[in-house]
Amino acid sequence: MSKLVWPLTGLLILAMTQSLNAAQRLGPPIEDLQSEPGRTRIVIAVASEKTKSPRILFSISERLSGEAPDEVLLRTDEETFVDVEVGRSYVVAWSYMRRNRRIVGGWENDPAGPFTVQLMGLGSSAVFDDTPEIRFLFAPGTFDQSGNSGQQIDALLTQLQREDFRSRGLVIAELYLRPDLTEAMKPGQVEELKAVLQKQALVPQHRDYLLRSTLRLPQDLTSPWLAEAFRKIIIEHGTQYDLRSFVPALVRTAARGLSQVGERADIDLLSILLYANNPGVAIAALDTMDHIDTGATTVKAEQALERGWVHGETRQSIVRYLGKRK
Repeated sequence: MSKLVWPLTGLLILAMTQSLNAAQRLGPPIEDLQSEPGRTRIVIAVASEKTKSPRILFSISERLSGEAPDEVLLRTDEETFVDVEVGRSYVVAWSYMRRNRRIVGGWENDPAGPFTVQLMGLGSSAVFDDTPEIRFLFAPGTFDQSGNSGQQIDALLTQLQREDFRSRGLVIAELYLRPDLTEAMKPGQVEELKAVLQKQALVPQHRDYLLRSTLRLPQDLTSPWLAEAFRKIIIEHGTQYDLRSFVPALVRTAARGLSQVGERADIDLLSILLYANNPGVAIAALDTMDHIDTGATTVKAEQALERGWVHGETRQSIVRYLGKRK
């Protein structure tokens, strides 16, 4: 089944929301979900019945954050409704309150009833397969304990290797927004991360954020495989993208990443991106090329202008770039 991803620019914003008008909060997703137990409940529950789409009746066996009844009928998105299996146990974050800035306090009971919350920016509901790792990650105090980073990283990496799409996004977002965890990784943990990037069929958005996290690692732990991963992305996706997808963001990250781990021989590959239908990709490539070798970049930039195959915005950037070099 294809998975919906939402393209974003700039920093990843993760927030609990029911709709585009809901409040947004910056921060690691697990911390965000746990931050308002009065509005967001986190439970372990069995999907006991699917009713009129897209509603699922959950029988709650354990409460991880906030109060909850023994059973709750939750609205969710169509994709989660299809994926959830009756009889299986899940860790679920849900709420019955929606944002309303016109009233005192800014929140009100949703007249349509309780719903599974979403991790905005990931386009998926907070409904995760019940595994020992997910239970550990959502256990109260897991991320409050000092000196616990090794266990946290192990749990995140183990869960990352599972097939649950929603928890994979959760883990990747947690690593991306918790640089302290990435920076604390041991060589063996880095090897696990490398294996995920090389073997798992990740959607472009997940791969993008995971690669950005990997750039924080010491270069002696990522050479030469990280540079090779960036080169592979550029080769596989070429220059013509679906601009509604997350592919341009992924290729842009690859181009920028080579400024940190690339070498002079990458100039030729990066120069292909000057002809991308997304100016952001082309400009990222131009910046990286200049960082690696200004003289070679000038030649490739002049060549791109002469050929005339570049996007109008890219052309303006190249003209400005060449103007500064004269």
